Amino acid sequence: MTTVPLRLGPLTVAGFEVRRSGIRWLCEDGRLCEPGEVVAYCNIGLVPSRELQAAPQPFAEETRDLQVAFALPVGGRLRKSTGSSHGGFLDRLHELQRWTPDFVIGEVVRSSHKPTVGGETGDALRLLLLAGRRFTEFAEGRSGLLTGWHDRARAWWGEAAEPHGTVLCLGNCELSASMRGESGAFLDLFEGARGPAHVAVVSDDVLVPCASTLVEQARRTPAEAEALAADFMQSFQASHPPPRPEDWVYASCLLAALQRSPLTERYDLLMRAGLRTAMPADTLVVSLGAEAQIVLRHKRLGYTMSLYGFRIRDAGAAVRAWLGAAFEPVERTIDDIRRDLTALIEAVRAQGAATVLALNVMSSSAYETIQSYSSFDRPMGNVLWSVRSKETNLMLHDLARERGIVIVDVDAIAADLGAGTHFPDGIHGSGRMQAEVRAEIVRALRVCGVRGFAPRAVS
Repeated sequence: MTTVPLRLGPLTVAGFEVRRSGIRWLCEDGRLCEPGEVVAYCNIGLVPSRELQAAPQPFAEETRDLQVAFALPVGGRLRKSTGSSHGGFLDRLHELQRWTPDFVIGEVVRSSHKPTVGGETGDALRLLLLAGRRFTEFAEGRSGLLTGWHDRARAWWGEAAEPHGTVLCLGNCELSASMRGESGAFLDLFEGARGPAHVAVVSDDVLVPCASTLVEQARRTPAEAEALAADFMQSFQASHPPPRPEDWVYASCLLAALQRSPLTERYDLLMRAGLRTAMPADTLVVSLGAEAQIVLRHKRLGYTMSLYGFRIRDAGAAVRAWLGAAFEPVERTIDDIRRDLTALIEAVRAQGAATVLALNVMSSSAYETIQSYSSFDRPMGNVLWSVRSKETNLMLHDLARERGIVIVDVDAIAADLGAGTHFPDGIHGSGRMQAEVRAEIVRALRVCGVRGFAPRAVS
């Protein structure tokens, strides 16, 4: 039996002092833990020196939702330090105390035969960094690990010496939930990503990231973005009935999402030895579930956006009036979606993203009771969801052959598990369904050689 103290280890940034909250624990004292298991976390902040206070700050849009989760270097029985947690707001404030490398948050009582992860040695905890960019800075939600209303959430390991590969996930809620896992903090995903992996998930809460919108965002010039904003301010405030405060919240978040470009964003990464900048994503994961049959096109400026119907219904009368006056619904054929996906693939590969994964959609339903298709208008894909889904999946197979993308077969996974139980509406899956989709995505990333997803080594 040996006792391994769990030290924070170094975390230094030139020109900044790294500060942290108290430690919050994810498991009980005395738990028998596995090597690599995430057991605790804290909020952190970077306090600039006087010389850097006027300079652009790293994590400027993620300051209050920047966290470190701690993974054990070895397995064994966990013992918490009595001084690690202060409780209350002192475990949430990100500038409470200095980060000191020798601070011990606890210890692991280890059996001599217990393996380590990836041949790790020493007593420093492994750092999983997490960051969330809020829809609005007033959406405070630091109740847990990566909690809050975020338009983008991401995670990465903080030890790697080599550059990180960035996997950018843009799809519907099922893709987001599968990648973030039951905890919502990527813990399940990073069990299968032990190397220099960096994963970012963009939310579909306000703006659905469909292919046509993503390409338009990447191509939009600053002048076009200003024209979009000016048109919004003029037309929305003139809508009838007049906008209420809650209408402004929704519409402003939508405007902010439209003005961003997920495909071209760069990322700050905090590492043990300092700051890095990750280039735009080199791997893209998308979902056919985000490719709606009907999208909205602005009548005057011509840009496209896709919104969920239930969001429009909940947004308020002023938002609905504005959408009805300023936009026209456009029905997309399967060929239109194929064209948009092709443009998206070309756009990301032009900036260096070699790997593209696409989730297909479930194409059958346990609740479908159609005995004869003779009464339905042709083409049936325009009127029957199940037929359109099958046609869309076939299109994706053709696109995969032509463009060399990888299909994650959600349709087959749902059929194998039992769609009626694990994927009843074809959109929202059970925990097991999401775990299977996540495992298939990790397998595909590994086969494609994406950085950070090498097989887990145990010694």
